[in-house]
Amino acid sequence: MNLSKPLLVVGALVVVGAIALGGRFTGSAPSAADETNAAAAGGGTLRIGVESTEPVYYERGGEAKGFDHDMARSVAEGMGLEPEFVAMELHELFPALREGKIDMVGAQVTKTSDLEREFDFSAPYFSTYVAFLTPRGSTIHTRGDINGKRIAVVDGAIQESYLEEKYHDVEIVKAPNVGAALTLIGRGEADALFHGAPYAQSIIKSAPIALDEPIVYPVKDAPIAFVVRSGDQRREQIDGVLKDMVLGGEWLRIKTAYFEADPLSDVFGDKGS
Repeated sequence: MNLSKPLLVVGALVVVGAIALGGRFTGSAPSAADETNAAAAGGGTLRIGVESTEPVYYERGGEAKGFDHDMARSVAEGMGLEPEFVAMELHELFPALREGKIDMVGAQVTKTSDLEREFDFSAPYFSTYVAFLTPRGSTIHTRGDINGKRIAVVDGAIQESYLEEKYHDVEIVKAPNVGAALTLIGRGEADALFHGAPYAQSIIKSAPIALDEPIVYPVKDAPIAFVVRSGDQRREQIDGVLKDMVLGGEWLRIKTAYFEADPLSDVFGDKGS
């Protein structure tokens, strides 16, 4: 299944929708400047926590690449800061942000009310698509087929809470990472993996077991954004750079480097891209 078409169109509309809101991006009001804000004003480094999975962050020929990598790098450079990428497991990202080991999370994070209670989110730069990944020959062909099944999720990922909220007849099986989840499926201890759709083709390509094409669908009202500590005034800078990237065409250039190009909506075209 080609993931690029829905990801492009919805991603573009989400970003543009943020711009259209009275000329400013949405988000909670920042608090007084702290030491990190003062350091940012004088230049320095932006430490960005990422999860190493193609196509959002990976290395090829000794060079870091990926959609989120390129977006975060452009944001940091637009702020006059040097990007420093720190790769870690998904469950390590928010403790690291909380403890000040990193300054920003850029790992396809979906904005949720739970996370908003502790952290600040930038304007959205993509939209959330999810996928069920099933072993070859599975009886699961649509998302309606998962009732009564054991569904593996990466511990701490948004997919866990989404399953709990939307599906009441599944058994959630937690795994520390995608590899462990696939091992559970291979051993017959889980029937499918529920994960972010942008990762699906990379997972299928490298999986130790044969997987069918992913079952992909969008999650409504679930924008993807960068995350900073609550009150970090750099959020306003990030939003400003994101706006410039959309209006100047940089967002589209980065997007099409990792997802197949498709005709954009008239609204997006009118914004200068």
